[in-house]
Amino acid sequence: MSAPLRRPRRLRPGSLVGVAALSGPVRPESLDAGVAALRGFGYRVRVARNVLETEPLLGLAGGDEARVSGYVALVEDPEVEAILFSRGGYGVTRLLHRLPERLLADTAKLHCGFSDLTALAAFLRERCRLVSIHGPMVAADLSAPLDAWTAPSFPAVLEGRGPDRLEVPSADVLVPGRAEGPLVGGCLSLLAALCGTPWDYDYAGALLFFEEVGEEAYRVDRMLGTLVSSGRWGRLAGIIVGSMTRVTFGGSEDPDRLRQLLFDRLAPLGVPVALGLPFGHGGANVPLPVGTRASWDGEARTLAFEEESLS
Repeated sequence: MSAPLRRPRRLRPGSLVGVAALSGPVRPESLDAGVAALRGFGYRVRVARNVLETEPLLGLAGGDEARVSGYVALVEDPEVEAILFSRGGYGVTRLLHRLPERLLADTAKLHCGFSDLTALAAFLRERCRLVSIHGPMVAADLSAPLDAWTAPSFPAVLEGRGPDRLEVPSADVLVPGRAEGPLVGGCLSLLAALCGTPWDYDYAGALLFFEEVGEEAYRVDRMLGTLVSSGRWGRLAGIIVGSMTRVTFGGSEDPDRLRQLLFDRLAPLGVPVALGLPFGHGGANVPLPVGTRASWDGEARTLAFEEESLS
């Protein structure tokens, strides 16, 4: 039986937050704007030493050693209470085998990120038994004013005072019903990339969430096919889908065809399915706790957070 999840400590005004870079590089002006936003929320900020690096092979924020050491330095720093991330892109899956599981579990620091950080969220839950937050990143979402969906929840969720439910009257219910389970997921392409690795999520009984950006529809279909036919999604409680930004058919977006594609792949799983929740790339990105129990009510179109995610 898996060990119970640890809940990181909630932030408070004056907390010191670290900004790590495990994926791609950022523009200095975007980083500066995001750091200013964090300070505007009342936090002190410490930036990892590699955040503005660019390595020549894949254009990441430094080589593998630089990205890991910059992140681990923040984890080891006793003053840093939470770790946010500069941006996503690519690079985290290269590093999972190098991350210090025991240190991450013992320090139990709050992590918040999404996109490429999906891989880290899975690692934290499955290998470190640690809750994390799927949510905004510093040189991306926080470098511009937050939207009307996200602003009421960020940074409130990081401080343990976020709303206990999210009402989404515009959600498109593909398969009706109510589902409850641990909330797990992230960016679809990362979920597919983790399939078959030692760091993949345990999806048994889970309320799955996913989103995607900038993919051709056939690639989305292939990702879904891999995850479904692998058996990994055979015991889900339900599925909620966030933004599917710039998913195209031959270069053109077609929401009706995308809806049909998702229905064809997901409805046979026999669980409730809903589309259009406010998280992901290119729009609203409401913070979601990864690992704690949540419920989806398809009739009320409400996502409820059933337990505390922070201590």
